[in-house]
Amino acid sequence: MIESLALPPVFRGSGTILRNSFKSKKKSSTASKPAVSPKQPRQTRSQSLFETGSILFACDLAAAPPDEDIYPHQYTEDPTVAWEMLKTKRPVKLVRPMKLDTPIRPDYVRFVCVACSHGNFIDPKTVPPGDVLIIAGDFTSCGLPKEIKAFNDNMGQLKHTYKVVIAGNHECTFDQNFMKGSHKDATQAKELALKQALQAALSSAKTSSPKSLLTNCIYLEDAEVELFGLKIYGTPWQPTFDNWAFNMPRGQNLLDKWNQIPVGVDVLVSHTPPLGHGDMLASGARTGCVELLNSVSKRIRPKYHVFGHIHEGYGCTTDGYTKFINCCMCNHNLQPTHDPVLFDIHLPTETKQHFIHQTKKAQKRGSIFKK
Repeated sequence: MIESLALPPVFRGSGTILRNSFKSKKKSSTASKPAVSPKQPRQTRSQSLFETGSILFACDLAAAPPDEDIYPHQYTEDPTVAWEMLKTKRPVKLVRPMKLDTPIRPDYVRFVCVACSHGNFIDPKTVPPGDVLIIAGDFTSCGLPKEIKAFNDNMGQLKHTYKVVIAGNHECTFDQNFMKGSHKDATQAKELALKQALQAALSSAKTSSPKSLLTNCIYLEDAEVELFGLKIYGTPWQPTFDNWAFNMPRGQNLLDKWNQIPVGVDVLVSHTPPLGHGDMLASGARTGCVELLNSVSKRIRPKYHVFGHIHEGYGCTTDGYTKFINCCMCNHNLQPTHDPVLFDIHLPTETKQHFIHQTKKAQKRGSIFKK
C-alpha cells in the first residue's frame, strides 16, 4: 500500500542529512529595512522555575530592554561564521533540565516538551505528567495520513490538560506550497516520488486537509494561543535545506516570518533552533537562524524558546533571560533516546485552578481543541 511506502534515506531525519551534507556559504546582504511589528508596551513578567546545576531557581523576568528593529545579518547564509562574529556578545550558559520526577507545585504551570519523535510512540506510562505538553514538530516521518492519525490517537492517550503542536519539515502534507510545487520544481527523483506518494495517500484517505486529522491537540501555525493566561506562539519555518516542508530562504524571507511573532509571548515554539543554542552538528558546524536569534534576544524576549530539528543539539541553555530548549526525542541515528524536557512557570494557585475548572467544562462540551 502507498502508506507503507519505504522512504529513501534522505527522508529519514533532517539532522542526519544536515550533519552529512552541510556546507557553509558566505553571502553579504544589503537588504532594505524590514517591516516590523509596531512597538508594544512591555508586559510585566512573572517568575519562572528552572534548574541550573542541581538547584531550582525562580528568575524574575520583569526587566527587558526596549524593542529593536532587526535586519538580516551579513553572513546569514553562513551561520558558523555569523556565530563566530556574535558569540562574544551573546552569552550561552548550559542549564541542567528539571528531573523528570520533580513534583508539580500547585502555584506553577508544568510544561513538558518533546520534538522530533519521527513517528515513535510517546508512551503515556513514561512521559512525565504536566499541564501543557508541547510538541515542537517532526512528529511523523513525512506526514502520511496514517502517521497523523496514529499521532493524534497517541495525543488522546496522554493526560496533559493541553497539548500544543506545531509542524516541522517532516510534516510535508501540512505545507501546501510544498505539496503544490510543480514537478519541474522537484529537482531530484526522490523528491518527486515522495510528492506523488503523499498525494496518492491523501486521495486514498479521502482528505485534502491533513491538519484536520489533529483533533486531540491544539495545532499552531504562525499563530498564538493563551493557556492559563500564558501566551504561546508556534511557527514551523526553518532555513531551506533539500526542499523540505516549511523551508524558507535565510535572511529577509525568514525574518519576515519572525516579524509576525508578537512581543509579549511567554513561550515561543519553533521547529528550527536560533543560532548558537542547540544548533550545532557533530561536525561543529552551526545551523541555527541568526535572524531568529536576533528577533528572540532583541525584540520578542520570551521566557522560554522551545524547538527541535537538530537532534545533536538536545539540551538546555540560557542567555541570562530566555531559556532555550532543544527537546528532540530522537538522536542523530533516529533512535528515541532523549527524555522530554520540563519547565515550570509561576501562576497563582487560584488562577491555575480556575483555568483547570474551565478546561474540564470545555472537555465535557467537546470543544477544548476547537478553534
